[in-house]
Amino acid sequence: MKQHSVSRFLRLIPLAVLAACSGSSDDAPAPTTPTTPPISGSTYVASIRYTSHNVPHIKAANFKGAGYGYGYAFAKDNICLYAEELVTLHGERSKHFGGTGGYLGQLGDTFPNVDSDFFYKLLFTPALAAKIKAASSQDAQDLTSGFVAGYNRYLKETPAASLPASCRNAAWVQPMTEDDAYLRFAQAAMAGSSMAFIKAIGSAQPPAARTAALGKPGKERLLAAASYTNSSIFRNMQALHEHTIGSNGFGLGKEVTQSGKGMVFGNPHFPWWGALRLNQLHLTVTGKGYDVMGATLLGVPLPLIGFNDKVAWTHTFSTDNRFTLRYLALDPSNPTRYIKDGKAVAMTAVPLTISVKGADGAVTQLSRTLYTTEYGPMLMDSSFAWGSSSAFAIQDANLGNYKLIDQVILNGKATSVDSLREAAATFTAMPWVNTMAADRAGDTLYANYSVAANVLDAQLAACVPGKAQGAPFQDIMASTGVVVMAGTTAACDWAGAVPAAQRPWIKRSDYILNANDSHWWPTVGQYLAGYPKIIATGPNAEGLPQNNRTRTGHAMVRDRLASADGLAGNRFTMANLQQLYLQARFFKAQKWLPDFTAACLASSSASAAAKDACSVLAAWDKTHAPNSQGAILFYELYAGLGELNAASWWSVPYDPADPLETPRGAAASSVPAALAKLESLVAGSQFDTAAKRRTTPAQVQTVSRPDGALPIPGGRYTFMNWRGVRNELYPGIVVYTADSKTNAGAYGNSYIQFVTWDEAGPVAEGILTYSQSSDPDSPYFNDQTKLYAKGQWAKLPYTEAQITADPNYKVIEVSE
Repeated sequence: MKQHSVSRFLRLIPLAVLAACSGSSDDAPAPTTPTTPPISGSTYVASIRYTSHNVPHIKAANFKGAGYGYGYAFAKDNICLYAEELVTLHGERSKHFGGTGGYLGQLGDTFPNVDSDFFYKLLFTPALAAKIKAASSQDAQDLTSGFVAGYNRYLKETPAASLPASCRNAAWVQPMTEDDAYLRFAQAAMAGSSMAFIKAIGSAQPPAARTAALGKPGKERLLAAASYTNSSIFRNMQALHEHTIGSNGFGLGKEVTQSGKGMVFGNPHFPWWGALRLNQLHLTVTGKGYDVMGATLLGVPLPLIGFNDKVAWTHTFSTDNRFTLRYLALDPSNPTRYIKDGKAVAMTAVPLTISVKGADGAVTQLSRTLYTTEYGPMLMDSSFAWGSSSAFAIQDANLGNYKLIDQVILNGKATSVDSLREAAATFTAMPWVNTMAADRAGDTLYANYSVAANVLDAQLAACVPGKAQGAPFQDIMASTGVVVMAGTTAACDWAGAVPAAQRPWIKRSDYILNANDSHWWPTVGQYLAGYPKIIATGPNAEGLPQNNRTRTGHAMVRDRLASADGLAGNRFTMANLQQLYLQARFFKAQKWLPDFTAACLASSSASAAAKDACSVLAAWDKTHAPNSQGAILFYELYAGLGELNAASWWSVPYDPADPLETPRGAAASSVPAALAKLESLVAGSQFDTAAKRRTTPAQVQTVSRPDGALPIPGGRYTFMNWRGVRNELYPGIVVYTADSKTNAGAYGNSYIQFVTWDEAGPVAEGILTYSQSSDPDSPYFNDQTKLYAKGQWAKLPYTEAQITADPNYKVIEVSE
């Protein structure tokens, strides 16, 4: 567990990963924990009903019992992974894993243990935990205390020598405290903001003090935009804006479904490892009117995405700016003071000490003083530097978001899309997501009641330094969406989040969707405009071109209703929605590639290899389906052409009146550049033979397992989404894969749900692509992955009849 080195594992993957394998879809044996009757007078009492794939259905009279049951079930599947996450939260990675190591962050960066420890010591304090608890309702507090008690029960009854191999007898496996649980909620809330800057915050230090003999320091010049956009801080911001953590979501209403009932398709694209792993659960709290099945993040004790008997919902990562960077003009005599409205303001020095284990095993103490401001902590890298005259801080609206758990409880009690919207508007505490929903009556909802920094449009215009101030930040905001505001005057101050009354939403009876573009185009012919610009800046702003997945989703609905997708009928059923999803259609390829391949094949200068590649692409079915020849070739070409985002690639330019069909057509003037890129690809070892140019995703998108390599469906850029680490095993043999034991390096499809209703209640199918357990030796580490590799779905039993009829049904009672 201790240090994740993806490349080290990838180098060991054998050539056999090129061969797809088929595994049994039989479910692993049911849990064998004995049933025990509740203890009289117990504080925590729960029934854990397991169904296939080790999915726990927790039933309790109150939230204490529900949390307890889930904490116990969760620990059995994820003890090592979560215990390590608690070490991270404590700021004790260096103490246990050494000061020279690091770990893979959720956006793909490696964070040094030392910098991570200082980051967590600075921000994740007992004071923060106390604030979250004080702001939480009694139900949220009961759920939390139960979750902690259930997790700790598993540790108490499981000897250290009987833990999974990756943490067996490890001193760092410790009981969880309530503070730990509340801080995990804060960590989850900031996954779309401060958690991207662990190194930049944990390592931020002022310049060395200057003596009077050095004289007054000169003012540093701000860098050109390119210098900032190439920095590590900016890359992390861009990863958030470009939806490295992405998702798709449909709400289909009575006008477009065959049954007249609502239908929800939920498809979050998350990392397959670490703190953003999802787990399936069903929580029934009989005394509180709460009964929700779905999936949740590691260490969050109730479903975030899911359904109840009347409404289903899913989430996608929203475009909101949840934080802004702050440009500080420093006091020339002291780099730990900044000038605001002509007055020097002292930063707050926070002396911190961590324990560090050396190569010899000896533990020593390391001290570092970090600094905070009225906005938030200082941060730095080589471009966003802390100099003698300027520096940068980060202001994060989610640092003060204390109501996440109460918001999720309220969401789960909704009885329609109307009441779900009312719930979302109550706290506006969903930290970084849009919501798509449908209900049993056949209505749908798109709503963005996420957290966005409460920045006025006038402040975005006046407080982001631009050319008039000799700064690049207006240009950077326009081109990337990243917001860097002046921290030099109170006129640029903001606090809290954009209120519910200013948030976009729409209710429909046909359909709504979101695939990580802004709120602007949630359904055909309907545009939501005029909302605070901080919700969607730069390329994400209202009215701008839409991404490939957004266009694909709208095209799927259009073609279904027109009977133009090759399937029977002209309305949606769960079965045909699943078929359409598995096609992995590549809409932008459909719109650009025919003109390009025609020009390529007619070219007198194209090489024979390039023409062969063009013949492959012309015959390609324009999907990223497992057996689609041409999909991998286009994947690399598309990436090399900047995902065809530049307007110059297209013959018909983007028109906001027709965001589905524009832009389209390959511009004749762009063909030479595109052909040059294709020539470079076919000259390289990955595509230097006819056979390699016909490589299919199933041959090279794989994860290694003890019983063979599994082909993983989906493409990085398609609606059906997956990507692994690109790794050249041998010259010319490239695979896209992940760590075989932790799945580190894989992003994309995680928990997928299809939910509708019949007269008896919810009817749901889905998959947890990487399976329920994070222990590679567990029978539940790979069982659902095998189904996913075959394009199959599992039942998601919800009603008592569905649960008790499951072939792997088993009940255990737990109490304390």
